[in-house]
Amino acid sequence: MHYQNFSRKELSDILYLIHRCVQCRTEDDIIGVVWRLKEMACADNGVCAIGEVNSGKLVNIINADLNYPQEWTRIYTAGEFYKNDPIVRYIYRFFETHFWADALRVFSDRQHVDLMNKASDFGLKYGLTSGINGPSYKGSIFSFSSDRNRFNNHHLKILDVLTPHIHQALLRICRDSQAPTAYVLSKREKEVMNWMKEGKTNWEISVILNISERTVKFHVQNIEKKLNAVNKAHAIAIAMDNGLVV
Repeated sequence: MHYQNFSRKELSDILYLIHRCVQCRTEDDIIGVVWRLKEMACADNGVCAIGEVNSGKLVNIINADLNYPQEWTRIYTAGEFYKNDPIVRYIYRFFETHFWADALRVFSDRQHVDLMNKASDFGLKYGLTSGINGPSYKGSIFSFSSDRNRFNNHHLKILDVLTPHIHQALLRICRDSQAPTAYVLSKREKEVMNWMKEGKTNWEISVILNISERTVKFHVQNIEKKLNAVNKAHAIAIAMDNGLVV
């Protein structure tokens, strides 16, 4: 986490939400977390879901705002609009936090534009979305919207930090009967992970542990591989979710 990107109040809220994510056990818990994130992102509506990365089908949709247009959710689900949704297609291709306008620049065919025009009739005109590529070809999606364009790059940074943690919470409450994975890290990897959690760079960790930066990078890569993480932030979220760091 790059602390300098956020105000003291934002940093306090971020740390609070990370702690809440670790404690999430029910759908109401995840709704509470996404509600707070929605407020930090200055959005009117929020929704999160688990979907199939290959097909883009959203198999478990959770509305995170009582004001979210339920009629649109019903129409969207019944019509399988995910097939032509540029937001879903973009996140499941690139898995990067983005504005809706970015997705429309990539997927600009008539069918994609028509779907977004239909969404705008329900007040879903502007938005930003993030997600993580999860196990078994399942990916998360967190999308926030408004009828006014009040989103900026700072909101993207907030989502970048919190998305891996909310992803882990969402996986936990949507998980089937499959037993959770037992992750094992070496003592040195746990040391590196703990400093990663504190927001230290590879160089800073190398100084603290009195090892080379190259060695730290090697440990980080091993940690990500062992945890099946897509990046450092995701690795930290998985480690916290599984009690590997405190």
